[in-house]
Amino acid sequence: MKLLLANPMFKGALGIPSFGLGFIGTYVKEHSDCEVEVVEQSMQGISTEALIEKALNVDYLGLICYTESRFEVFDLARRVKTANPSCLIMVGGAHVQTLDREILLHYPFIDYVVRMEGEETVLEIIQGRPLKEISGLTWRCGTDIVRNPDRPAIADINCLRYDYSLIRHQIADWKDYEIPVRMQGLNALPAIASRGCPYQCKFCASNRHWGHSYRYMTPENLVALIEGWIERYGTGYIRFYDALFVGNESRILSFCDLLEQRNIKISFRVDVRIGTSKNVLRRLREAGCEVLGFGIESGSDRILKRINKGITRAQIEETIGFCRDLGYWIIGFFMVSLPDETEEDILKTLELLKYFNEADVQFFKIHPNTAFYDELLAKGEITDQVWFDTTEEAELFYCRERFSSAQFTREEVNSFLSYAYNKISLCNPQKVIETYGALKGVALLTVAAASNMLLSGSWGRGLQRRIKNIGFVKSIYNRLSSRI
Repeated sequence: MKLLLANPMFKGALGIPSFGLGFIGTYVKEHSDCEVEVVEQSMQGISTEALIEKALNVDYLGLICYTESRFEVFDLARRVKTANPSCLIMVGGAHVQTLDREILLHYPFIDYVVRMEGEETVLEIIQGRPLKEISGLTWRCGTDIVRNPDRPAIADINCLRYDYSLIRHQIADWKDYEIPVRMQGLNALPAIASRGCPYQCKFCASNRHWGHSYRYMTPENLVALIEGWIERYGTGYIRFYDALFVGNESRILSFCDLLEQRNIKISFRVDVRIGTSKNVLRRLREAGCEVLGFGIESGSDRILKRINKGITRAQIEETIGFCRDLGYWIIGFFMVSLPDETEEDILKTLELLKYFNEADVQFFKIHPNTAFYDELLAKGEITDQVWFDTTEEAELFYCRERFSSAQFTREEVNSFLSYAYNKISLCNPQKVIETYGALKGVALLTVAAASNMLLSGSWGRGLQRRIKNIGFVKSIYNRLSSRI
């Protein structure tokens, strides 16, 4: 029996593995005699035709589906079912959690939707357990679509393991390009040590997707894994992709103590919340953490409250200031065009960029199974059918052209984003020069400075948008002002 698990290539795919597939693949391998292969298509660099060829001789195909990849996922499923009609195709991931019935209605070539955690559900499918007895599964019974009860979250995730041999050749040269250039030569490994998030930000589906739970590995188990990674792969840097690494501060303090007691020398990066205690931040730094990521989202207290972030601007400035004093490389994550956001709110956000070594400023996009999506459904500005309409873009940008409640047009938001990324470069010229070399780096910084002189005011942003739409000027401007 053969199981192929795949993360299809899509526009904007991140260069990281989809951890869910690796955990599912490992779990099935350890609890059955099923042959398992995991394909991260964008990382592996194989064509869709080659991926379909791999699926010709498998019994099961499992596809992870993100909102941004949904069209590629469903098209791949259709093509595989045509080429291998006996293959049973299942989809899972955050995007399908509440759209399971609609997916089976729209796509007859998909056999199952796996909701929430997939390890036990996929194993039971492969073992042949009667479908009606498999929790967390949505399936067809004749012409009916059956939604079985939810599967309880796995209480102890220490029983789960990620077998990197499933994707080792795909991540052998993996790098985290947001960290200092001096660290990018370390042998790096992406990892995850917890599941879920206890917070309920209105733009995020994490809390709902994981069943409103937050679970984590014990410090002892995590440190033992790190020792194994160092011995097996020569790992020198770990990028933890946990939605919230510090969900339990006593656990983190024990983790730091164990690293020191065992004399484990490892650099690592984690994402933490604003307001994390100074003691934890200090101990993480002492134990080898060199890079911190913060989900800031906005610099406006009004918007932070609107999105239910649970932090304030004063807390942001205090926490970031303390981390700068500790010598961390600090990465901030922000969004622009949030619901009810004004130009004044956005400018407050952009003011914060100067405090960060690296930043990711995103155009706010709508995702299913979030509180903001529920608001738009209630207003009648969107329906579930939007996710199946192939005339829509893969990413649903929250802008005035699409949503009557949005405050800005798409071009207006893109002007703010151009300003933001120019400012990030100007605040961190050393990294620009180290990345691109002196000549190209100075040229890029010069263009960024000139561009931001124009973009710093609303009049200039409007002029920039008009200039960009003048024939040959548009081509030249885009080439010079784009962030390479």
